[in-house]
Amino acid sequence: MKTLYKSNRKFRIWAYMVSHSSLILRSEMKYPDQDDYAESISSNIDIEFWAVSYINLPSDLLGINIREITSEALPKEINKDLLIFDMRIFELKSDESKYYVIAGGILIGENKWINQDRIFNYDSNLKHDKILFQS
Repeated sequence: MKTLYKSNRKFRIWAYMVSHSSLILRSEMKYPDQDDYAESISSNIDIEFWAVSYINLPSDLLGINIREITSEALPKEINKDLLIFDMRIFELKSDESKYYVIAGGILIGENKWINQDRIFNYDSNLKHDKILFQS
């Protein structure tokens, strides 16, 4: 099981749209006038999951390591019936804790959108400045 994406940035649950069954985790960009600004965090990183059937995450994750696991590695307390229709299991590790999202797929994109762009004008076909990973 290889790592799909790894970052030491802070991520938080940014949105969950019941009508789209989609989850967005975001690491917010910093602006040059902020004290903790650095070029490495001058854009947002959005992690989008679609066709979400299970979420087990805290609201904030300090650092993240995402990998796709098999059903054999799924903790016993998670119902394997959630894996119907070719759903995939994503394990998110943060601060030595493991969390899980069961979804149809994942897209990780980089952008310079202002915060409100994703919540109030949500469209499942938004364009990113750069796609970091998609599966």
